[in-house]
Amino acid sequence: MALVFGIIEWFVPALIAGVVLLALFFWIERRATAPLVAIEMLARPSVRWGNIAAFTIFSMEAGLVFLMTLYLQDGLHFGPLTTGLVFGVPGFASVAAGIVAGRIIARHGTRPVLLAALLVQGGLTAPLILLGADPIWLWLLVPALFVGFLGHIAAVVAATVIATSAVADADAGLATGLVTTSQRIAVTVGIPLLGAVMVIPADLLAGIHLARAVDVVLTLMVVALITAGLRPQGR
Repeated sequence: MALVFGIIEWFVPALIAGVVLLALFFWIERRATAPLVAIEMLARPSVRWGNIAAFTIFSMEAGLVFLMTLYLQDGLHFGPLTTGLVFGVPGFASVAAGIVAGRIIARHGTRPVLLAALLVQGGLTAPLILLGADPIWLWLLVPALFVGFLGHIAAVVAATVIATSAVADADAGLATGLVTTSQRIAVTVGIPLLGAVMVIPADLLAGIHLARAVDVVLTLMVVALITAGLRPQGR
């Protein structure tokens, strides 16, 4: 909470307190006989990169949904029902991706699917930086969200498989708990992070554009890191 408050309010003492408490939590967990979070498992490359991917996927997507909700309601002045319907159309992509993601991974492997899906989630929603203050921009918003949601769910499946498949059966529960923790923390951090970036400009639309640009850049940076750090299967 201190870390999130520090990000939202740009309050340095809260940021420092949050970092210190987080470091203390890691220190305690690494020495506990029955830890809440199996942090030592991050020493395994597949677990580490799977969790980094999961953190990026959920933090940036949660931030995207937050930004687009503000765009629809405060920028285009849509009501809650209309906003929900706009999100409902690309929401069908999530269902489709959930059905086919496993088959795509079985054919092409987890690493290529993860990298491609992250590029889709971050890169193919980059045109949202161009959104204007007129409802006509829905022609760009809805297709971009549709494709982005496809990439998001495919990336979630691939990251989860990477983070949990290369561990012993006895550690499967710990690995699953760790990646779930990464997802929950990501949602908590992603929204205030991009929200804090959004309020830097005085204009709402300019702030959304800036936050979207940061979202895309961070996602592409993680893609580059995973490409370099996560070795292809069989090597």
